[in-house]
Amino acid sequence: MKLLNLGCGQTWHRDWVNIDFKSTGPEVTGHDLTSGLPYDDGEFDAVYSSHLLEHFNKSFAPQFVSDCFRVLKNGGVFRVAVPDLETITRLYLMLLDRARKGDEEAQGAYDWIMIELFDQMVRNVPGGSFVKHLADKNLKAESFIISRAGREASDVLSYLKNPANADRVSKLSFPDETKLGAEQIGNFRLSGEVHQWMYDSYSLGQLLSGAGFTAIRTVRADESLIPDFAGYCLDTDECGKVRKPDSLFMEAIKENTDG
Repeated sequence: MKLLNLGCGQTWHRDWVNIDFKSTGPEVTGHDLTSGLPYDDGEFDAVYSSHLLEHFNKSFAPQFVSDCFRVLKNGGVFRVAVPDLETITRLYLMLLDRARKGDEEAQGAYDWIMIELFDQMVRNVPGGSFVKHLADKNLKAESFIISRAGREASDVLSYLKNPANADRVSKLSFPDETKLGAEQIGNFRLSGEVHQWMYDSYSLGQLLSGAGFTAIRTVRADESLIPDFAGYCLDTDECGKVRKPDSLFMEAIKENTDG
């Protein structure tokens, strides 16, 4: 099988063709993914994209998904993961109600879900509020944060449990965003880090359908029509833990388009 991993970042497997905006080593091809996929029609048995689509402008998304459709073989699988807007907003409403009633744990979780909902869309500096929030000595709802952000958050929190590391981070000078100039903000917001849209299963399903995909369904992180997908440790790690628990995972099929 020939498999394509789009926007792979640091999560890739040598049995896949791995491509991202910048090459991080010989196993990853560097390419501007907004200029079209550099592959032939019907070249791949499966295409996988994790936490990439939300970085594109909403008006570009149909073009990107259609290009994924193009490079798939008939019967091929497209698997896409994005932050799950529906779950985030349902949690927000639930936590808002509980926080208003004085639930301190909910208040801490509410602070995090607000960061999860808005930070990567509105941030003007690398990393936004992520590390700054986790480094707060009065941090609440640690278990909730880990349940949402997974290993990314647990690794930072483990690092901060070392007093020397916590002291080092406390001395960092986090940028004052009110003093950033237009050029600084513009350059950062065009860097590709910010999120430009969010999806739920309905809107993502509509996007996939519009590109010609069928058999569209929501799946678990360890569930796929791609043979032995969990064994590649892309959406789950070597221990079976979900890498990005805040994700919506969907798959769709390119039906036979011949004739």
